Amino acid sequence: MRRALAYIFVSALLLSGCLVNDLPYPLVVPNVTSMVVEGAEKVEIDYAKKLITVHVPETTDLRKVVVQSVELDHELAKASIELVGTHDLTTPLKFNLRVYEDFAWTMKAVRHVERRFKVMGQVGSTMIDEHNCRAVAMVAEGTDLSDITVTDLKLGPADLTTYSIPMDQMKDFTDGLSVDVTAFDVTEKWTLFVIGSEVSLEISSVNPWSTKAYVTALGIAGNEMRFQYRAVGQTDWTEVAPEDITSDGGTFVAHLSALQPTTDYEVVVISGAEQSSPVQFTTDADTPIPNGSFEYVSLVKGSNYYKFYDPDCGVEEGQTMFWGSGNGEGSEGVNGSANMGIIITTVDKDYKVDGNQSVCAQTSQMAGILAAGNLFTGQFAGLVGTEGGKVNFGRPWTTRPTALKLYCRYTTSKIDIIGGMPPGTSLTKEDTDRAQIKFAIGNWEYRKYGGTADSPVHVNTTDPSTFVDFRTDPSTIADGDLIIHKDGYILNGAEKVDSTPWEWSEYTIPLNYHTMDQIPTHIIISCAASQYGDYFTGCSSSKLWIDAVELIY
Repeated sequence: MRRALAYIFVSALLLSGCLVNDLPYPLVVPNVTSMVVEGAEKVEIDYAKKLITVHVPETTDLRKVVVQSVELDHELAKASIELVGTHDLTTPLKFNLRVYEDFAWTMKAVRHVERRFKVMGQVGSTMIDEHNCRAVAMVAEGTDLSDITVTDLKLGPADLTTYSIPMDQMKDFTDGLSVDVTAFDVTEKWTLFVIGSEVSLEISSVNPWSTKAYVTALGIAGNEMRFQYRAVGQTDWTEVAPEDITSDGGTFVAHLSALQPTTDYEVVVISGAEQSSPVQFTTDADTPIPNGSFEYVSLVKGSNYYKFYDPDCGVEEGQTMFWGSGNGEGSEGVNGSANMGIIITTVDKDYKVDGNQSVCAQTSQMAGILAAGNLFTGQFAGLVGTEGGKVNFGRPWTTRPTALKLYCRYTTSKIDIIGGMPPGTSLTKEDTDRAQIKFAIGNWEYRKYGGTADSPVHVNTTDPSTFVDFRTDPSTIADGDLIIHKDGYILNGAEKVDSTPWEWSEYTIPLNYHTMDQIPTHIIISCAASQYGDYFTGCSSSKLWIDAVELIY
């Protein structure tokens, strides 16, 4: 999130006098910038929390996690323990990093164990409670619970787990069955339950999107399940193709596609001669981005820069603020770069794709201080003295698109100003600047994220604890990312694609969904002409044009 901001703060140039540093040593905050762990699936470094999370396969013995190499970002930095070597990460490992003073860090391991418990004739999916070591499977009402056949059991790491009762001897579940599960010399006592269910065929939930839906039904494991659907009022049913139906035990999920937005449908599930009652649902709207071609803008009262809406335009989508920029919003009494004489985001009637104009986010500089252009959904929230800025990101939103499509034109050159950079990043004036566009939907609660009800995610560029990484943030439902280079682009961290960004190019940013069943409350789109402009690093002549922004459903 921090890299999506870019502001200039030059009022310090107007101050007289000088700063006096009475400290005997400068404040240097060392960081772990890289760690290689034997067999790890990934290693995440959170610089704000000073936390290293090592994700390991389920077959890893947490008592013997081997760190193969570590890189620190300062040549004088030292750790209070020897980081390279074998560590016991059954509990988090605490250590300090020091240059002139100590900073506390934590390293922890996360081991994801796949657990399964399935029985013959099961209805629905097994409920597994890892915290309390319980697993519950359902069967049809009237099934003899003293003579159950377990068809699948896995409660610990594959090939390394032993059970006090062999699976083929697990028969009587009348009062539940207690089983000792042992791996890596640690024993957990699990209780397995099988209970009768009155329902043997039922649609349990429907998750409708704009042009598709996911229908979940409970049935008997192993039975053939068919799904049919139609628009309410129509006569003919459409059969869901078998390849669009998945199952987990006695839970079946059908993927319905090619639906129409804001339309009423009904769906049934069929097994043999039995058919469920129809369940009705309504698909979501395919809501467009307001003012996506930036046709509705107006000058800030008494100023020479634009706000990206026009209260007097007479068109609903253009009358209220949806887009903001680091210029600030003078009409709202919030000062930004424009109040210091720098306009970093404006409209351009010469370069455009749709309508009469586009938006140009342009990086500038004053007295050697970088001011990178930006555009985002939300509102600039003010300056932090002369050191940084505050932004409230997001606008209310409740639909789930699959991608963001927009047109961009980008011109840039080598980095000519270096103020700083994120931990783990190394740039020189031989590197070329690049633009970045971030896209996310989520259900961020403004009381937790510090913003407002309309724009919930508050970011203060001087406070790393406010930065949000959409890839790992628990309130982010889906995210996407586009980085534009001088000669190509990168989508969602994939391989670089060669292109000619100085010409108008169409980009489609797919959303990576972290969860498929949550409804968002807000949308965030954030565009920056210089990826590290908020660190005052970039090319002072970078320009990013943006036009024809739309959502794909």
